[in-house]
Amino acid sequence: MSEKKVTVRQEGKEDKVIDAPEGAVFLQVLKMNGYSLVCCNGKGTCGRCRIRFCRNGAPLPGAADRIAFTAEQLRGGYRLACMHRVRQDCCIQVEFVESRQVEAVTAYKGGITKPAEGKPEEKAMPGGDEPYIIAVDLGTTTIAMQAVALSSVREWQRGGNLHVFGEYSCMNPQRQWGSDVLSRLQAAADGQAEKLAEAVRTALAEGIGQLGRKLGKAPQGIWAAGNTAMEHLLMRLDTASLGRYPFTPVSLEEMELLPEPEYKGPRIGLLPGISAFVGADIAAGLLACGFGERREESCRLFIDLGTNGEMAAAGKGRLICTATAAGPAFEGGAAANVPGTDMIALLAEMLETGIIDESGLLEDAYFEKGWQKGALRITQQDIRALQMAKAAVCAGVELLMEALEIGASDVEQVFLAGGFGYYLDVEKAARIGLFPAELADKVTAVGNTSLLGTCLYGGDPSLREKTKDLCRRSEVMNLAEQPGFEERYLARLNF
Repeated sequence: MSEKKVTVRQEGKEDKVIDAPEGAVFLQVLKMNGYSLVCCNGKGTCGRCRIRFCRNGAPLPGAADRIAFTAEQLRGGYRLACMHRVRQDCCIQVEFVESRQVEAVTAYKGGITKPAEGKPEEKAMPGGDEPYIIAVDLGTTTIAMQAVALSSVREWQRGGNLHVFGEYSCMNPQRQWGSDVLSRLQAAADGQAEKLAEAVRTALAEGIGQLGRKLGKAPQGIWAAGNTAMEHLLMRLDTASLGRYPFTPVSLEEMELLPEPEYKGPRIGLLPGISAFVGADIAAGLLACGFGERREESCRLFIDLGTNGEMAAAGKGRLICTATAAGPAFEGGAAANVPGTDMIALLAEMLETGIIDESGLLEDAYFEKGWQKGALRITQQDIRALQMAKAAVCAGVELLMEALEIGASDVEQVFLAGGFGYYLDVEKAARIGLFPAELADKVTAVGNTSLLGTCLYGGDPSLREKTKDLCRRSEVMNLAEQPGFEERYLARLNF
């Protein structure tokens, strides 16, 4: 195979000439030569691996390029590095869009706690003698930890506060293999499973170590909850069956992580999950919101929004769960790096001012380059991505209620969970149709229920059997197999 000369330019760096094999993907060539980029999954969907060809040497744009760039940018030589291969000597300018650092939300609020606002009480370690546990929310995007006084878990259940001795959070280092679960499952299938496991284990060790050093003693236990794929990757379980139908996990049971054979530290336990797509993080959230109690008389909904959208409905003695892929839609547009909550607020504003119509179409003046407000730019692509995600969530909620044979008037409360939900303006979310309009006045944004549920599970053994029972009795609905889902989904695309 012949080699081609690729001259690489990047602001702040000297030009570099690389000998690249003909046919190699530009993104891989750049990564191998020190031009790193986190989050691109190599499928042309995130729009972050931007390069600009110099001297009119750009290849013909593909479909992904036409979505990511304006016509003017395409004429200027902009292309996605993951979509094109080296065919000749060329010169490129690296224009990578680094993904926005996401703050891990550890707080919770509203409706799930007795104290005002449900804010954990920061408390100094009293002489280093009070036992504590560490709870871990192993998210696809972020990892969040809390060191919590063991005695306060029972206090919380009697109406007191959780006593939080310390917190730690970081971005999930597995993002270098892609921002979504499917990209990481594909990376594991391609022989990267051990590196994926090692990356997240190192991050966990760093956080646990920092908290332990701060508090001067080891925790009595460490408990973690993540979606099913994240837990499988952490445990080095075979993930092949998670990436193909019928999506069968190796295990959904509570598991114990032994980092190394010589490990002498506290037990590290992983919470049980419900299905391949409704994991332990959701089981923890349901526990935190009281779904472990069988209440015949009240109907409640639970919605957790992140890189996936998981939903549950409880009532009439049943608990039904489902999930839908959201991708980066609730995290904001790739080009603009607009936080998802800001994205929804801006879309509501754009609807009110007529910049977009009910179908989500931008006015002609903004169609090609997008609409700008300050440093934030929203493109037609960003709008469409959010429309598809919110339509799937709304349709999923409606189908859950239909399965329980209940209407909006029967629903007592809707818990909107996750870091996205913590900052969300519920009124604006209702305006764009994230959930059925009739439920708007029943929605409460509750924050990181996964972390809270993990604290409860780890701190009170009596709640563990209740959580396992919750997992066992949960019915799982596959939205794609539900009659009428596609029609309902299409009907909910409009704002």
